[in-house]
Amino acid sequence: MTHQDIFYLKFCKGVSTYELMQRFPEHVDRVSEVALMDIPEMILKEVIQEEEKLNHIIRLKNELSALYDLKTA
Repeated sequence: MTHQDIFYLKFCKGVSTYELMQRFPEHVDRVSEVALMDIPEMILKEVIQEEEKLNHIIRLKNELSALYDLKTA
């Protein structure tokens, strides 16, 4: 299960984060990262202390949003 697969399920098919966690417990880190993409960047910057992790999530969010032509928070 890739970030792209999880993103598609969450943002295109409307599967909740809770359900994704239940269905794919072995990919809980990826599900968590995709779930964070639903939070506005300004809030992410306040919540995520690690610069590298923050940049990773923002980069993924931008790439995947563009791939699916979606506007996330």
